[in-house]
Amino acid sequence: MKQRLALLLLLLLMIPLASAATLKGSIYDEKLDLAKDVLVEINTVPQQKYLAKTGSYSFDLPPGKYILTAKGNQYTVTENVEVLSAAGEYVMDLFLLPDFAEEDELWQETQQELPLETEETPIPLWSWIVAGIIFAVLLGRIIYTRKKYGSLWAFRKRIKQESHKTVEQHKEELAKEPGYLDQALEIIKKHDGRINQKELRKEMMYLSEAKVSLIVTELEHKGKVEKVKKGRGNVLILKP
Repeated sequence: MKQRLALLLLLLLMIPLASAATLKGSIYDEKLDLAKDVLVEINTVPQQKYLAKTGSYSFDLPPGKYILTAKGNQYTVTENVEVLSAAGEYVMDLFLLPDFAEEDELWQETQQELPLETEETPIPLWSWIVAGIIFAVLLGRIIYTRKKYGSLWAFRKRIKQESHKTVEQHKEELAKEPGYLDQALEIIKKHDGRINQKELRKEMMYLSEAKVSLIVTELEHKGKVEKVKKGRGNVLILKP
């Protein structure tokens, strides 16, 4: 009798596990390497926490909507997760990257406003001519930027979509579009063979930070450029 009760209790304990799906994935840092010692949390009841020492995590979840948070040394990333079925596995890779502050900064640099005159003093003719030239240049730059990247909302949406892609997906896209590497080389050549990585990101603003980092890594692997650490950033030098 006791054995039957113990078996029944064991089966009852296993029922919740059988009705849970598995959410798992890898965690990458800004260099697209596996991040170590990342605290991963998900707002189940009770809340689950997992210290991903080797860059991977796994949770068993019943159907529902959750908030998944990964906290690294420098960055914190939050993702919304919806588990539709109690069976199977869900894979979501996480990227510990800066938020959109840098993208906003790059965008704002292309949307500079023309200063307005506030003093009620006669304005020389040459000032009007200079202002007209500056206005024409800025207008042309804004039109070019809008035509190339679309609206700020569309630009940020594209960057967010790219940030959700896995490293393998980025590599597959670069393999299908080798022109990205050629574009990066042309930009470096245009800057006399020397450019910092942030400036390259500005020139290739239509790509995500992860993809640009992968392009730089690939160019370095092919021996096309040399990456030198300088301060908080990198300087890329074209090899002969």
